[in-house]
Amino acid sequence: ATLYAGTFDGGVFKSTNGAASWSPINTGLTSTFILSLAIDPSAPATLYAGSGFDTEGGLGGGVFKSTNGGGSWSAINAGLINPSVFALAIDPSAPGTLYAGTRGGVFKSTNGGGSWTAMNTGLTSSDVNALVIDPFEPATVYAGTDIGVFKSTNGGGDWSAMNTGLTDTSVRALAIDPSAPATLYAGMSGGSVFKTTNGGASWAGINDGLTSTSIDALAIDSSDPRTLYAASQSDGG
Repeated sequence: ATLYAGTFDGGVFKSTNGAASWSPINTGLTSTFILSLAIDPSAPATLYAGSGFDTEGGLGGGVFKSTNGGGSWSAINAGLINPSVFALAIDPSAPGTLYAGTRGGVFKSTNGGGSWTAMNTGLTSSDVNALVIDPFEPATVYAGTDIGVFKSTNGGGDWSAMNTGLTDTSVRALAIDPSAPATLYAGMSGGSVFKTTNGGASWAGINDGLTSTSIDALAIDSSDPRTLYAASQSDGG
């Protein structure tokens, strides 16, 4: 199994043996603070990496693209006015279409990253930490921000807040059920996880057993969508 990992100040690493060993694959990366990764579902050798803040206070290098499994990378930032890219999402029906969540809002490319356009109408936060796309209706996109969840039903053309029931609105992670995409999960900086079964119209907390101070990533088991994993930070580091 081939796996990729983006690291903070280590760049991108690749494993071709199911994580038994890892190798850095950073040729062409001008920023090694990697905050997001996305793989083209129709061409798995094509990857995108979003970079962000570094320890010197720099903003990051924007989005990088590889077409050879990480063998080399090129910056693809035309039109991307904010180079701190916290989230990437690829349209499963049209992999040349992708979205970037940045510290300047959401940007969209329809040509594989060749150029980007801001898509922020109705998005009242410029800090976008997470993005997911409805696999059945790819024009439906959700953005997790520092002030809650926003939803677009027209490919980012405009956005509406979807925060009913959220008692913490600082969203760090989103996950969408691949078999029932009206079901989503949101992970918060305060350590909570919320669930919606109606496309974000209302949310409820699902926190029994969680002891974390921050939920930074969520993943759903594609073979059993009832199984959800949460990656967290805790007071122990």
